[in-house]
Amino acid sequence: MADEKSPADEDVMKDTVDASETQNEELGDDAIQDDEQEAIGTSDDPVDFDDDAASLETQVEELKEALIRSQADLQNVRRRAERDLENAHKYAVEKFVKDLLAVLDSMDRALELAETTDGFDASMLEGTQMTHKLLLDTASKHGVEPINPVGEIFDPQEHQAMSMVESADHEPNTVMAVMQKGYKLEGRVIRAAMVMVTKGAST
Repeated sequence: MADEKSPADEDVMKDTVDASETQNEELGDDAIQDDEQEAIGTSDDPVDFDDDAASLETQVEELKEALIRSQADLQNVRRRAERDLENAHKYAVEKFVKDLLAVLDSMDRALELAETTDGFDASMLEGTQMTHKLLLDTASKHGVEPINPVGEIFDPQEHQAMSMVESADHEPNTVMAVMQKGYKLEGRVIRAAMVMVTKGAST
């Protein structure tokens, strides 16, 4: 019959099927290997160490700058605290000195009156002058100094003009008279001197 196959034909078909299956298996293995290679990358890809090093150097520089700024801020805080403490010590007696100024003013007026009064007891005047000087010397030891600017150019930082007067004997803007002395504490004005200031003669 025509449909019957000989044993030789069956062997050829079997070899062909086996070869086809082997080829498919090899193709499957290659596909799996390609997938795995794509998933994990090839070991030949270069690692960019230069970028990592540059990034680390940038971070180190930023940390250094932050540390320098922190140290500068700390130094400024320390200086400010030291200055505040120094000022607290220097001006701790300011309120007491301001209260003491009324006593000095009274003694100034008493001396002016005694020096212009005929027949005033000389020994009493001398004692009052000595007491006044002792009081000023004691205040000076604690940084207090009077402002008595007669004949000086008017300074609005230290003087308070109470009146303006014409004078042919003085330059304009000169302190002609002191109505009340001013005082400083450690170089800082705690009361301005009340003064009379000259102005140019009107034409």
